[in-house]
Amino acid sequence: MNIDHEQVAKRVIELSGGKDKLNREMDGKLEKITEKWNQDVDAIGRILRAHLFVEHFVTECLLSFNPKLGDIKEARLTFAQKITLIESYSEETKELSKGIRRLNKIRNQLAHNLAGTVTDQDKESLLSVTSFKALRNELAKPGVPSDDNLVVLEDFAKHVGGRLASLADPDSLAKRFEQVFNELDNKT
Repeated sequence: MNIDHEQVAKRVIELSGGKDKLNREMDGKLEKITEKWNQDVDAIGRILRAHLFVEHFVTECLLSFNPKLGDIKEARLTFAQKITLIESYSEETKELSKGIRRLNKIRNQLAHNLAGTVTDQDKESLLSVTSFKALRNELAKPGVPSDDNLVVLEDFAKHVGGRLASLADPDSLAKRFEQVFNELDNKT
């Protein structure tokens, strides 16, 4: 079939109500497309980096807890499934999982609406992980830690990465946290 593209273009313009109407329609659609393209790439990158960073350490933790697990990549577990598997390992992973789930929710929202946003509610959810908030506050003294939502998200990701990486190391920070939790349990 031999198509006359010039005739096709003329007919499309005609069906659209003329050149001016078609141009306005196309400009409106281009504006919507451009709006979706012109997102805050810095925020998007920071959210994705935090999520990928935490997922790396969640996976590392899974392998450490279960040395005979096999090829975890072949299992094609979702991030949420990985969190479910590690959260029952200890009180520490259980506590961290609430914030990790919130980080996953933030990343999923990004995937669905292309907007890199960390809300005040997201920040408060991450700060509700009490060991994170307390350590963050203590490390910032005599100052105070940043209140910026994205900074809190990144600080949380680094905190989780460090804590999960430590769980695999017997002489780690995680063991010190575990010791403190055990000491507190023994006092009650």
